[in-house]
Amino acid sequence: MAQKVNIEDMTDAIISALKEYSKISEEEMMGIAREVTKEGNKKLKTTSPTGHSKDSYAKGWRVKYIRTGSNKFVFTIYNKTKPGLTHLLEKGHIIVQGKGGRAKAYPHIAKVEQWCNSEFEKRIKRRLSE
Repeated sequence: MAQKVNIEDMTDAIISALKEYSKISEEEMMGIAREVTKEGNKKLKTTSPTGHSKDSYAKGWRVKYIRTGSNKFVFTIYNKTKPGLTHLLEKGHIIVQGKGGRAKAYPHIAKVEQWCNSEFEKRIKRRLSE
């Protein structure tokens, strides 16, 4: 004979299990994001242009964690020492002093950003397939 099941108990058990899974997933995703961001920060420090005034620029990369909501978070890599130089070095710029012309672009941020995005996706997929 079939056993009677209390629907409310079953619903509570399912909701509890989903909440636990959600919490574990969020913590694991934050951990993966933190790891990838730290590695991306190291990559930027090594691939940033160096030279006369750019040494402090290469050493100035930092990671910032921002919680944007109850279940949302953002890890940002930014340059603390010379924030205005990032776009100029990445894209190049017009030289105002002297004869004019354009300063050479040193693309280094886009490559690391692309790597971080793909690496985060790979690690999440790997974790979900375990």
